[in-house]
Amino acid sequence: MVEKSPFPEEWQTEYLSAYLKVMKLWGVEYQSYEVETSFGTTHLNLSGSDTKPPLILLHAAAVSSVEWYANAAVLSQHFNILAIDTMGDCGWSRPQKQIKSREQYNQWLLEIIDHFQLEKINIMGHSYGGWLALNFAMSNPERLDKLVLLAPAASITSFKLFMQIALRMPNLPIMPSTEKTLKMMAHRDYQPPNEFITFMDIVNKHCRPKMVFPTVYTDKELQSVTTPTLLLVGDEEKIYSPLKAVERARKNIPNLKSEIIMKAGHTLNMEQPDIVNSKVIQFLNK
Repeated sequence: MVEKSPFPEEWQTEYLSAYLKVMKLWGVEYQSYEVETSFGTTHLNLSGSDTKPPLILLHAAAVSSVEWYANAAVLSQHFNILAIDTMGDCGWSRPQKQIKSREQYNQWLLEIIDHFQLEKINIMGHSYGGWLALNFAMSNPERLDKLVLLAPAASITSFKLFMQIALRMPNLPIMPSTEKTLKMMAHRDYQPPNEFITFMDIVNKHCRPKMVFPTVYTDKELQSVTTPTLLLVGDEEKIYSPLKAVERARKNIPNLKSEIIMKAGHTLNMEQPDIVNSKVIQFLNK
């Protein structure tokens, strides 16, 4: 039985129009691509040459793969970019059945990787995408070259209380506007593009995602991540203490390089793209 779209039918056209307007900000040619999986049709945005090392991008909750607008042009010069719209989230993917466990997320990702006949990949995940990336690294280390985590959701340390409430009840009438929310989550000097604000307004008002809530991984689970890993967290991270996250990661993830990015909040790849892009390229090419 086909699951309902995360968007009401009357809003799907407006959503896709806003999605494509943000994709223009990528500033590089891309291909809209679909992969059939056991859980439905997964939508990806592909950029770069398939002669370059593959880099899968896993986005934060709700924002979809459009969020890489400040990173794709630079990263695609070095890598074959596969930016995935997470199944069940507010992207362009169309679920046929709901993913209900971490194991099913791994199966879903493996089916996509196998579709492209990729033996080994790099993965970069932001926020919820970081939680998914860590989950994959624990179960499938033989398929990974390197792992990049941008402020992974939960994963390493628990959410602050207000974040727990906001994430579990995202459609409260008292929730602030998209612009105010982004400002609360980001450094005070960051001004998101108008196209992105418009896109997120539609998402926040009309999207009803069905996803597994992210959890904090145990010491044993983190210690099992043997893949070379880069962890980047903003100094003004809002969802948890950046110092606690880095400290616990350094204590438990064996092959870890970690840094705190100055003048950045939770959306660090959009707030400080030059710094993040440079550090990611240097790490993956080392």
